[in-house]
Amino acid sequence: MNLKDLDLNLLRTLDALIEERQVSRTALRLGVTQPAISHALGRLRRHFGDPLLVRQGQEMVLTPRAAEIARPLRQILSEIRQLTGPARFDPMRAEGRLRIACTDYALAIVMPHVLSGLAREAPGLSIAYSHISDEMFERLESGFLDLCLTGQASCHELQVEVLFQERFVLATRVDHPLVGSRVTVERFIAFPHVLVDVVHSRLHGIDERLAALSLQRRIALRMPSFLAAAFFARDSDLIVPVPERIASLYARSLGLALLQPPVELDLGAYDYVQAWHARRSEDPLHQWLRTLVRQAGERVRAAD
Repeated sequence: MNLKDLDLNLLRTLDALIEERQVSRTALRLGVTQPAISHALGRLRRHFGDPLLVRQGQEMVLTPRAAEIARPLRQILSEIRQLTGPARFDPMRAEGRLRIACTDYALAIVMPHVLSGLAREAPGLSIAYSHISDEMFERLESGFLDLCLTGQASCHELQVEVLFQERFVLATRVDHPLVGSRVTVERFIAFPHVLVDVVHSRLHGIDERLAALSLQRRIALRMPSFLAAAFFARDSDLIVPVPERIASLYARSLGLALLQPPVELDLGAYDYVQAWHARRSEDPLHQWLRTLVRQAGERVRAAD
């Protein structure tokens, strides 16, 4: 393997190919032609002695060698950008894409404030959204993700900053049999439920508490979306436990009732945070991004 045949532009191309998994999208992202990307991929394949990406339908999949390269490559490029970047970060001159992992809760409650700040202060930056997953922690460590917005019970070894506090309530149709009376555990489990199933979700604490009482609820629907879940409550007996702020949006737009959970199952207030890997702590771009998100959290609190 001869390092003189591998320049920085080739490494940038490989990094983009690994992320985009398509020659046309990579060319568009890097501002070059598709033949130029194909030529670069050929050089990379010869250099590493491996196909790296193999076509499968409309996409390309990583070979084991490419998957092995992905994390150290992203770290190397990040460190080069820090080494060659300006000492003082100027958001008005910044260009690129910020990758944030969150649920649709954050998309509805936090991200509108972040995007308005981005448009005002850094119009050259854009945001790519990723859903919360088990791989999120590894992607933050590798640099593939920049930030996570979450109310999860576990943030592993990430750095965190509390934005505000949240709690769960129950969304139902306005003429649900539970409306107008105290919700007991027995009545709570008498009706079917929608479970918004997010990895490490605090909502799983409901089932843990029920199990401690030798009880369980009937989950009629499991889904990953807070925003869509309430639509299933409008014309049924379904109960939808969701964060209070997004439930308030439901109540206004869909005409749903909001109920307090049984005291035995009330999970109490919990912290909603922004989380990042320690490696990003001193990066000027990421410091600015976290400030923007912090200000978004302040606006959320002010709206209460």
